Amino acid sequence: MKIRIMYDNKSTYLEVPDEDCTVMIDMDYEDRLSCAEDKETVTRRSPQEIMDERFNKPEYNNWHKLDRHSATTTPPKKLNGKRGYSKATDDNEGKNIKENTIELYPDNTDEVTREKQEEYEYLCEIIRKTLKEKQAELLIAIFLDGVSVTEYAEREGVSKSAISHRLDTAKKNFKKVFPESSTFPSCHG
Repeated sequence: MKIRIMYDNKSTYLEVPDEDCTVMIDMDYEDRLSCAEDKETVTRRSPQEIMDERFNKPEYNNWHKLDRHSATTTPPKKLNGKRGYSKATDDNEGKNIKENTIELYPDNTDEVTREKQEEYEYLCEIIRKTLKEKQAELLIAIFLDGVSVTEYAEREGVSKSAISHRLDTAKKNFKKVFPESSTFPSCHG
């Protein structure tokens, strides 16, 4: 059976064995049947109808044009169309270029921030389980929170040398549990 595939607004025909078409028809029917509210209205579709609905849409082809360029060294093309892409507009003889485009690369700063927070909480939990409360808080403040020894000493109302001595003791106690050969990142300084 021949199936038409659209690519760059050109039709290409593929010869697909009848057995494969039967499998595709059955899978599509079962999928639509499981999602349908009125199961009696669901009918089997032809392989071409399935391909047209899933792959021969202009939106899919526009996405595919953009996506295939993302792995190259040149920036992806901006496309006009339903997906929100538009060409850059040139104002004042090329001095100001404005773009009305969607983001081509997602902003995942929230995810990175969340992962860093989870890692921070995990490290704090391990340190608190390993050391006494005062030693744990000292290590967390200095190594994870970035508080200076001087600032921590002022906050506690003791000398800088006292905090340095406590810090050395806390590090020794921590290294007893997580030696230098450990893969735990805090053991390496």
